[in-house]
Amino acid sequence: METDHLFCEKCGAANPANRTGTENCFACGKPLLAEPAQPELHPSTGPLIPGSLLNLRYLILGQVGTGGFGAVYKAKDTQSGKRLVAIKEINLQGLKPQEVIEATHTFNREVMLLSGLTHPNLPQLYDHFTDPQHWYLVMDFIEGETLEEYLQKTRDGCLPLHTVLDIAIQLCTVLDYLHTRQPAIIFRDVKPANIMRTPRGHLYLIDFGTARHLKPGQARDTIALGSPGYAAPEQYGKAQTTQQSDIYSLGVTLHQLLTGNDPSENPFRLAPLRATHASLPAELEALVAQMLEAVCHSKKVYFCHGQL
Repeated sequence: METDHLFCEKCGAANPANRTGTENCFACGKPLLAEPAQPELHPSTGPLIPGSLLNLRYLILGQVGTGGFGAVYKAKDTQSGKRLVAIKEINLQGLKPQEVIEATHTFNREVMLLSGLTHPNLPQLYDHFTDPQHWYLVMDFIEGETLEEYLQKTRDGCLPLHTVLDIAIQLCTVLDYLHTRQPAIIFRDVKPANIMRTPRGHLYLIDFGTARHLKPGQARDTIALGSPGYAAPEQYGKAQTTQQSDIYSLGVTLHQLLTGNDPSENPFRLAPLRATHASLPAELEALVAQMLEAVCHSKKVYFCHGQL
């Protein structure tokens, strides 16, 4: 008859199951648990508890952030080799009817857009599911911090030129990918808070809650959305957002990274780059100025990418 074993959490050695919890692994000496702890199922209400199991699959490790309608958690996918994932939770409890509609649209939009995208600078969507009070998105867990958090650690809120150029190229690459989908995807909220940076400097564009498909011929967006200071003028109901809207926001972001000036303090009135840093190349100043033009030009993303 086959003998039950306890497997050591450290080295994996099989120890006889009749050993007590006070004994150690015969191979490495690590203390053994007589009965390995089993994760508790997540209750239907309240925040996700570290150690609980969500959807019979995701072992919750802890909360890593909060958003407008919920929170983001770090978890292990127990059915995929314990892969680390980020779980974005939208909590419908306590929301007003209009807020439920907005949250639902945000969830459905992210699922629709991210499901068909694969790019090195985008998180991959693995799963999505719901319960009566919550909506969940499961995607890559990105080890790092937002570009906004990274900037806050600098002395003057700006970055060296070579670092900004690397950031610009990565962002142009992923925006080029989005803008050349059929139909084109307009992100609509390019800003440091929506850009994750790993310790090695790799970037991810995150939060597709306001992204949308381009609708040729439409006069203006149905709803005005955008972050003050970063949003292009047309995002305030003046016209439809296009690829150029994202390029405008990218130009604002690069201006902030190079100068340390917060664009939300004086929207649409950004000083020429070299008025703040005379040592910056004149060609870069001209390029950023072109990105900040309000005139729509869907091909400008390719020009910006090539120039950088």
